[in-house]
Amino acid sequence: MKNLLFLNLTAFSQTGGLEKFNRCFMKALGLASEETGLKCEAYSLYDTQSDERYFPISNYKGFGKKRLQFVVSSILKGSRQDVIVLGHINLAIVGVAIKKLFPGKKLALICHGIEVWQPLQGIKKKVLEQADHILAVSAFTKDKLVTIQGLRSDKVAVFHNTIDPFFEMPVAFEKNEALMQRYGVKAHDFVLFSLCRLSSNEQYKGYDQVIKALPALLGKYPNIKYIIAGKYDELEHQRVTALVKELGVEGNVILTGFIKNEEITAHYQLADTYIMPSNGEGFGIVFIEATACGVRAIAGNKDGSIDALMNGELGTLVDPMNVEEIAAAIEKNINEGWSADAGKNLQQKTMDNFGFSAYTSRLKMLLKQIVAN
Repeated sequence: MKNLLFLNLTAFSQTGGLEKFNRCFMKALGLASEETGLKCEAYSLYDTQSDERYFPISNYKGFGKKRLQFVVSSILKGSRQDVIVLGHINLAIVGVAIKKLFPGKKLALICHGIEVWQPLQGIKKKVLEQADHILAVSAFTKDKLVTIQGLRSDKVAVFHNTIDPFFEMPVAFEKNEALMQRYGVKAHDFVLFSLCRLSSNEQYKGYDQVIKALPALLGKYPNIKYIIAGKYDELEHQRVTALVKELGVEGNVILTGFIKNEEITAHYQLADTYIMPSNGEGFGIVFIEATACGVRAIAGNKDGSIDALMNGELGTLVDPMNVEEIAAAIEKNINEGWSADAGKNLQQKTMDNFGFSAYTSRLKMLLKQIVAN
C-alpha cells in the first residue's frame, strides 16, 4: 500500500467554496483508498481537527495557523509519502521543497480558479512547473493554465467540484412558508436568489449587476424580489445599500446576512431563479446546489460558471457585464414558467453529472493515473 498526504489551507474551521471542495475531496479520498491502494492522511494549516463524517480525526492534523510548524511538519511528513497533493497554490513552498529534497515523490496540485488566472512568478510558477499532475476544477481554469501559465495541456486534468454528500436534497419542490413570512415574499412574487460572500475586496459575484437590471424590469414585473444571502463586510454592505437606494429598489432587494447551513436548501427552494453573473468564479458550487434543488440558474459566461452549468445545459449563461442581457434572461424565466417535473428533471441531470458518486469515481480514476505515472 502506498501513502498519500493531502495538504490544505482549511476545510472545517471556515465556510466557503474552497472548504466545501476540500471536505468532499477528503471524503472521496477515504472511499477511494481501498480500490486505489492508498493510505491517506491530511494536514491543514488553519484547522485544528476534522469532522469524522468526512475524514478520520486520527488521520488529520490541524496546525491552527502555526505556519512554520505546518511547513516543516509537512515537508518531513512528505518525505515518507509516495504522493503529495497540494490543495491550493498558496502551499507552493511545501511542494517545491519536497520536490527539491525528495525528487522521486509524486506531486499533484489542485487549482481552483482566479489564483492562477494571471501570470505567476517565483515559487508559485515553480510549483506549476514541478508538479507531476495538476487538477483544474473547470475547463475554463485549465485553459488559463495552458494559455497564461504555459503548461502542457496533457499535464492538466479537469476535475469538477461536486455536491456535498451531506447536502440536504429536496424531494418536494415547494417554497418554505416560514421563509416567505420572514422576507415578506408573497405567493405571486418572482424570487431571484444569490448565495455568496459580499466582500469589498472581491466584488466579482455580479449581484450589483442584478440590482442594476431591476429598474428596467420592475415597470413590467413589479413583483420581483431579489434575496442576497451571505456574510458581508461593512464596506460592501454600505456600497450595496447605497446602490439599492440610488436605483430606488429598496422594496425589492433583501440582504439577509449569514444564513445557517440547515436553512440553505430551503433558501434555494424559495427562489424561482438562482442568479450570480460573476466574472471570477473558479467553478461555482452554488450553481449545482441550486439546480440540484430543481431551481433554474443564470450565470456569467466569463469564468468557471460555464462548467457548472454545463455550457448552458443546466441554465442560462450571460455576459456578466451586460445589464440588458441579464435583464433579458430574468424576463425569459419569468415568462417561461416552471413546474415540479421540470425541477425534478433538472435535479436528476445535475446529480448524474456532479453527484458525489460520480465525483468519487472520477477521483479513483485520477488517483490510479497519478500512482501509475
